[in-house]
Amino acid sequence: MPIKSHLLRSLDLRLPSNLALIVLVVVAAGVAMLLWLNGAPAAVLLAPVHVFLSWALLREIDPDHPYTAPMGGAIAGAWVLTGGETVSAFAAVGLMIGARLITASTGRRPLTLDIWVVALVGIAIGFSVEGWVAGFGVAVAIYVDHRLGEVGRPLAVPLSALAALGTTIVASLTDTFPRVVPDVIPYMTVAAGVAALLLLSRDPVEPTSRVDARHASLLDHARLQASRSLTAVLVFVMTILTGAEAKGMVPLIAALTLAVVSNELELVRRRTR
Repeated sequence: MPIKSHLLRSLDLRLPSNLALIVLVVVAAGVAMLLWLNGAPAAVLLAPVHVFLSWALLREIDPDHPYTAPMGGAIAGAWVLTGGETVSAFAAVGLMIGARLITASTGRRPLTLDIWVVALVGIAIGFSVEGWVAGFGVAVAIYVDHRLGEVGRPLAVPLSALAALGTTIVASLTDTFPRVVPDVIPYMTVAAGVAALLLLSRDPVEPTSRVDARHASLLDHARLQASRSLTAVLVFVMTILTGAEAKGMVPLIAALTLAVVSNELELVRRRTR
């Protein structure tokens, strides 16, 4: 029985970016298995997961440049395979879902069931500090999507509030919140802050990508900017709150940086053509 959703989409292997994802996931999975069999920590087995999540996030916040998603996925995979720390994969899922909801890259208005599922995901991922940030971001994304939509959704505001409250309750019950001020890693905080500030302050070029819906209209510029801005703020807050474990934010900070660089290169290209 097919799943009825307006947030899901098929993976068209005719597109180079999608084909690159499959290759990266297979390679990462194979290398991870070999490393694990040779005594590496089980964490390396998550390499293909982080490849996909970094790729998916960049497809939402930088949809016009298909090369950035494979690059982000490759960076994430290499980071995990070489023993780099990672944040909760569930937090990355929350970032991706929130970005997709706001960017509206599928071109279809989310079903009521979609919003319920998104809200429940936001609640469920609140068991880690970065998951709580992402869960709260999902709540914000539900509200922003409601405000940017041509037609309001009566349940959007209550579900947004439910997600924000629910993820906070989960974080409280799992003793997630730090009891002392996090001992931040300065260079990680600066890197995240600079990437986030640039993503916030630099207006994305006018989108040329088509949404997946049959009418194939262009992506909405305001939605893309809102999606990038929310993601930037969430990644920066995650970096601060994860404190000494902020090195796990490297793949996500790299994703923001790729989105910034590709946007600047596109601006230059459009000015000089």
